[in-house]
Amino acid sequence: MKKHFFIACMVMPTFLLAFASLARAGPTTVPVSLTFAEPIQPGLVQNCPISPQNGLCGSGQVIPFGHATETVIFGAGCSGSCDLRTINLPGGSITSNEFFSDFSCPAGKCDHPGRGFPASGNVDDVIVSGTGVFFGASGDLSGSVHAAGTAGITHLSGAITLQS
Repeated sequence: MKKHFFIACMVMPTFLLAFASLARAGPTTVPVSLTFAEPIQPGLVQNCPISPQNGLCGSGQVIPFGHATETVIFGAGCSGSCDLRTINLPGGSITSNEFFSDFSCPAGKCDHPGRGFPASGNVDDVIVSGTGVFFGASGDLSGSVHAAGTAGITHLSGAITLQS
């Protein structure tokens, strides 16, 4: 009997510590890398509900969370002063306010915007909400946008903090 009592006294603190650490797991920060192809053609072909003048739709990968679709609505975030990006993943969605800066294009080509000439810029995203496993998510992402012809590519990386 004393032997069992001794073993219980030795093992019980280990179980209590393990359960306490699970209960206090708290937020988890995950490094992420995102790449989206964003066609700049009328949305009817791609089933995009947004006109090209008002935003974009795209698809790509969010590593480590998987395949995603996304929308960017120009001027819909920050009370009209930034864009609103919504990323839809199998486990839920992530919404961010996006700030575009450092627009550039080859010399002389910017005189005729919208004609398919190469252009690029930087983007900085602040995650403001999420659904599903991303409920309560926060974080910062940064990267670049490159466009030419009728397509654009967005690359973002950073970290997302998930609530557990």
